[in-house]
Amino acid sequence: MRVREVMTIDPRTCLPGDTAFKAASIMKVLDTGIVPIIENQQSHRLVGVVTDRDLCLGVLAEGRDPHATPLTDCMENTVVTCTPEDDERTVLALMQDHQVRRIPVVNQQRVLQGIVSFADVMQRMDVQSTDIYQTMKHVTQPRLFP
Repeated sequence: MRVREVMTIDPRTCLPGDTAFKAASIMKVLDTGIVPIIENQQSHRLVGVVTDRDLCLGVLAEGRDPHATPLTDCMENTVVTCTPEDDERTVLALMQDHQVRRIPVVNQQRVLQGIVSFADVMQRMDVQSTDIYQTMKHVTQPRLFP
């Protein structure tokens, strides 16, 4: 099975200059932990992501005002991505290697196509229980932040 068959298409996005509050509001309404950041509304080229963890550690824990903090101050610029044609093993390997549970799906020009989550893979793709276990084991390893 391919990523295009299970990914969430047309996810809500933010622009780099949008505020942390806007991203948090999207997360609340959509019950998600990630918002892709695109270059602009015309190109939809992926330039980063912001996660609930980024907002918590990079905004709230630093005492910043979420209404005044632009996403450029807390977003991840280096983003692990996959393509719509990737299979479940490729996605699971990326999740394990980079300790992420959600991966933006882009085309060759880095235009956002969707997002695939660990839950999408686990529930809809043909994966072995050992693959799921190994991925969850790697993804949940503690990470230290400066």
